[in-house]
Amino acid sequence: MPAHSSYQVLSPITESHTQKTRLAPSIPDLAGKTIGAMRHTFRADETFPMIEQLLREKYSNLKFISNTDMPDMRPTNAAEEAELTRVLKDKGCDVLLAGNGA
Repeated sequence: MPAHSSYQVLSPITESHTQKTRLAPSIPDLAGKTIGAMRHTFRADETFPMIEQLLREKYSNLKFISNTDMPDMRPTNAAEEAELTRVLKDKGCDVLLAGNGA
């Protein structure tokens, strides 16, 4: 007669290790603001010049830092996030355009 076997079963479900963070409040008006455009987004070299033109038509004295003048960064850890934050502060960015939906 065969012996009874037992198996250990592991669940594929894990505890969440994400941390919730608060988003910055919305900026009600872009007039006079500095916008930095991140260059790693899809077809950025085609779409960001169009986005810049549209923003300049709508908002006065806007400063737009082209995606070609911004670092190609995708922070994945605290040190990289700190570096991106430093770059944005050094460039005087009020707004980061990090995606274009193209």
